[in-house]
Amino acid sequence: MMFYRNEKGIAIGVLNDYDLSSLKSALGPQGNERTGTVPFMALELLTKQGQRGEIKHLYRHDLESFIWALAWVCLRYKDGRLLTSDCPLDNWATEDAQTVREKKLAFLSDFLQFKPPGIDSLMWSLIAHCLQALKDEDHRREKLQFEQSLTLREEVTVELNDKVLLDIFTSTAPWVQLSLHIGVKSSLNVVQNVKTICNFKCQ
Repeated sequence: MMFYRNEKGIAIGVLNDYDLSSLKSALGPQGNERTGTVPFMALELLTKQGQRGEIKHLYRHDLESFIWALAWVCLRYKDGRLLTSDCPLDNWATEDAQTVREKKLAFLSDFLQFKPPGIDSLMWSLIAHCLQALKDEDHRREKLQFEQSLTLREEVTVELNDKVLLDIFTSTAPWVQLSLHIGVKSSLNVVQNVKTICNFKCQ
C-alpha cells in the first residue's frame, strides 16, 4: 500500500515487513505461516489448515490480501476519515479467523450491495473488478480440483503462473486507468514494480 515517485515521476511500489517474509524456494512450514492481520488475510489461510500452517503460502495469497486491504480502506474511509455508518467489514477486526472467513465469503457473494454513497466511481470500479476477479479465480481452482477428484488421470496444474495471475487484475480497465492516473505508464510497469513479490511471500 506504499509507493514513491522516482525522478521521472513514475510511481514505484514499496514492499516492507521483510522480517515476516520467506523465500519462494523454501520447503515446508517456516514457523511464521500464521502471521497476518485477519481482515486482510486470504480466505484459504483463514481455514483451520491455514491457521495451523499446513497450507503453503503462495503469491496469490498476497495478491488477495492486497485486494482485501484495498476494499477495507475504500469502504470504511472517505477523505481520510472513518465512516460512522455501519459497514459489513467492521466486525472483521474482532472475530476469530474462521468466523471472518465465513463473513468474507458472504460479503464476496454479494459485494455490489455494499457500494458506499459518494465513493469515487473509478475506485469503486477497481474494487468491484478486483473482487469479481477474485471470485472467478477461486471458482476456476475449485472447478479444476472437483474435476480432478472425480478422475484417475494425472494431476493437473491448478495454480496459475504468478505473472498470468497478476495480469488478470492489472489488465482490467479501471486498474489500467488508475495506474495511468498515478503515473504508471502501463500494466507492464505495474508488473515490473511488484515482480519481486514472486520471490518473497510477504505475510
